[in-house]
Amino acid sequence: MVGHTHARMMIHRVARVGALLLACAALLGSPEAHAQESKTELSILGFTKDAKQMLVKIDDINVGLALRLYDVETGEPIKKARLVEYTRGDEVATIKKARKRYKIVDEGIESMKTADETIVFFGVEKGENLVIAATDYKRLGKVMDVALKFDPETKKKATARLKSIFWTTDRKTMVLVVHQKIQGSFLYEKDYFHAVPFSKRRIMWVEPEKKKEEKKEEKEDKGWWPF
Repeated sequence: MVGHTHARMMIHRVARVGALLLACAALLGSPEAHAQESKTELSILGFTKDAKQMLVKIDDINVGLALRLYDVETGEPIKKARLVEYTRGDEVATIKKARKRYKIVDEGIESMKTADETIVFFGVEKGENLVIAATDYKRLGKVMDVALKFDPETKKKATARLKSIFWTTDRKTMVLVVHQKIQGSFLYEKDYFHAVPFSKRRIMWVEPEKKKEEKKEEKEDKGWWPF
């Protein structure tokens, strides 16, 4: 009798564990579970000859690795260009094939500085924007504002940073890679592209450059950094 009772208890226990496992499997398979974290990193692998399109490597925590052709001006994927998914072991061959297919002839340059290295760029959060700033180590200037993303439910704003800058080889176009992160209803991280036709004249300096004569008479200023 005791043996039959023990057997029934074991059956009920196994049934409960099985039901729990099924519930967990159903939860993990649901869209809500996969939406708990979203992270997408983007890297530019080169530009077309006219610098209007760029090949982008996508590393997505949910989708995996892929390549896609992007429009430089909008920073968005080209609708007609398909997503090319691949495994890490096939990366070299897949990128080589994609470069040829999309005529990527300019590998570009990744740098946070101008070609002569006299100006360096960085990002500073201010209010609802990430200010893309510049310095020539004597002055501070501004290139543009990038609006911060918001979680529609919690209204929390993202934290952002200037992750990288990719230039066309002729240095006429700079593509900013801005990483934005929101900890709202779920964790959301993504890179965004912002193309800028570059010229040193477009930098809005905080103070106009002083004349050489005035510089000679002025004593060394140790408090030039206003932030």
